[in-house]
Amino acid sequence: MNDFAAALPVGEGPVICTDTFCAGLASFLTLLAQTNEVMNLTSDADPGHLLATHIRDSLAPLLVGLEAPHSLLDIGTGGGFPAVPLALAWPTTTVTMSESIGKKAHFLESLVGGVPLPRARVVHGRVEDHASVLPERAFNMITARSVAHIATVLQYALPLLASNGRLVLWKGEKDLAELQDPPFVATLHRVHCTATVLDYALPGVERNSKLVILQVTPTLSGWSSRRNGS
Repeated sequence: MNDFAAALPVGEGPVICTDTFCAGLASFLTLLAQTNEVMNLTSDADPGHLLATHIRDSLAPLLVGLEAPHSLLDIGTGGGFPAVPLALAWPTTTVTMSESIGKKAHFLESLVGGVPLPRARVVHGRVEDHASVLPERAFNMITARSVAHIATVLQYALPLLASNGRLVLWKGEKDLAELQDPPFVATLHRVHCTATVLDYALPGVERNSKLVILQVTPTLSGWSSRRNGS
């Protein structure tokens, strides 16, 4: 854990790598390793491996300088990435973890009390089916790591994003072609959304990874509705 700050910008290191952050991260990694023995949450639950890969990758929004949102929704949290590291790094942010697989949702529930994550909650089910559970226009930031196509996630996120909210997606080089697809470009224009691609590098990883950030400032007529299916 001592060299963990090497993955973060100099200015962020002292802020993030607090005793509380490190203790929470250690608890998370312990619970993940224990649960992974009976449930497939990750292919390699070794703490050193997770620190070098999934944990650091989950903190990419901090690497590119994004500020902590008031409220965050993570779509398809799975084994806890990126929601848990972000919840620990941004302790004043209210974090909602959405997970469709029951056993994984139960594991995430155990993290809320076990890590602990006092400002986090878990919603079990598919995010597109949560019309009565997730409040519309309530989240300043929505994240999705390795989940669906960009256009699909944007469709799910639009009714949930607050005005001037951000959709933050972890993507590879090959995924960026989606941003040039004419129907998708038309959607961005309709909802007054701008797309930005930011590179970030992880220590020991040769390739640069990318965050796709969709900044949405929609008009009232630009919102699609989950309730009527339009």
